[in-house]
Amino acid sequence: MKKKIPVISAFLLILLMIITACNTNSLVEYRKASEKTEQIIKGQTAGEFTMTTEINPKGLTAEEIKELNYIKDMNGNFNLVFDDEEEKVIIRNYLNFGGLGYDFEVYVNEDQVFIKLPVVGKYLKINEEMLSEGEKYSENQIISEETKKEFIKRWLSLMNEEDVFKGKNIVLTTPDGEVKTREYTIKLKDEQIKALLKDTAEVLSRDESLKSFFDKNIRVNMGKTEEELKTKTFEEVLDHILKSTEEFKVDNFTYKASVDIDGYIVNEIIDISLKTIDAEKEGITGIRYHLDIKTWDINKDQKFEFPALTDENTLKPEEMKENMPSGIEDYFKIEI
Repeated sequence: MKKKIPVISAFLLILLMIITACNTNSLVEYRKASEKTEQIIKGQTAGEFTMTTEINPKGLTAEEIKELNYIKDMNGNFNLVFDDEEEKVIIRNYLNFGGLGYDFEVYVNEDQVFIKLPVVGKYLKINEEMLSEGEKYSENQIISEETKKEFIKRWLSLMNEEDVFKGKNIVLTTPDGEVKTREYTIKLKDEQIKALLKDTAEVLSRDESLKSFFDKNIRVNMGKTEEELKTKTFEEVLDHILKSTEEFKVDNFTYKASVDIDGYIVNEIIDISLKTIDAEKEGITGIRYHLDIKTWDINKDQKFEFPALTDENTLKPEEMKENMPSGIEDYFKIEI
């Protein structure tokens, strides 16, 4: 049995990239709020998630069951402070799976990008070779602005007016204090999500920035021989993910956005429930995912404290593998 962890993670990641970047009578009002929220250039965001995986162990080996149990119950949270104008971001993350918890931090200071690794507590510079060639860090290195705009276009064209509901007024508690908001709810069906995924894969396949990121950072961790790696193109990986998602039905997809008096989305809640079409199939048979994100301090000056890197607290890229905890290392391996 091939590993299902990366496939499911990629499926959820594609959905989240669209929803958290999406910009919708209620549809029109929501669209305005999303467009305004996209203009935020500095602030703070925090979120927490849970993911529960249902597993059918029949027919699996003990090793396969052990592997899947790593993701049976997962949870985590993150907090980030950002300033797009100054090109600075600090992200603090916590991830719990397999009964173990890991803290890791990401720092972006203009053209410097580094991660504080879990457990070992040391820092690792990211894309060191690329940065030495004079390329500045930019989110466009992963997904281009053109792709993000196309995501928004496809997302909005997918929804009908009856898919968006304007709800009650809610007083939301944030680190800024209590905020009055209006809630909007979007519910989509299985066929809509599947259509969105196909559109997304088609858009991603044309993104040269994402292709470059894949070749430089992902293929090297795919757990294959050098010869096999040559046959796994970016397009083939996307196609594999799409085919894998056809094995599942979207039982529930609900997205809630709370809009404050200034017109910004300050809270987003996403609930996704997936079930396998073949209930007798071994391995993963269902997934429930919940994500809750809050944003505050919108367009206010932010304070950044970056750690000083030294030879003692910094790992070289070739030292990462031997210092990375085995659970984390296995989780981020990709097998197709």
